Amino acid sequence: MCQQFISILSEKYNFTRVQEDILSKTPSALGRNERRILFETLKPREREFKIFLKEKYEQLNKEDRHFWLVATVDSLLAKGGESAIIDGLLMDVIGRLEVYKVLRQRSEIEGRALKPLVNFGGLSFVLVAMVIITAIILYFLH
Repeated sequence: MCQQFISILSEKYNFTRVQEDILSKTPSALGRNERRILFETLKPREREFKIFLKEKYEQLNKEDRHFWLVATVDSLLAKGGESAIIDGLLMDVIGRLEVYKVLRQRSEIEGRALKPLVNFGGLSFVLVAMVIITAIILYFLH
């Protein structure tokens, strides 16, 4: 599913085949050379990609917007909830909370298990929770 969105970006930005492959992989699945390419060529232009996708998304009607949401959730479910690089871009465009809500609902309905921490939005939730708990403990100790 994410290949459709990669082709939309590729039409505009003329990605190489390697860059397209990188966009379709999860960050944990990238090799050393792929990470280097990601951080040297794709990450610096990430904001540009999001703006382009946001403009495309805003021009769509309600049914097509729903298709983008469903396609993103399908892609996430296929990977156990772990997002590929392109899925992360799409979640920023559509709205992460909306995507996670639909992802959680679909995984419960279909009985698909998600990888750990995906239900909570990933590692960032755990880090924020730990910071808050540490701040509260330090407040009472001081």
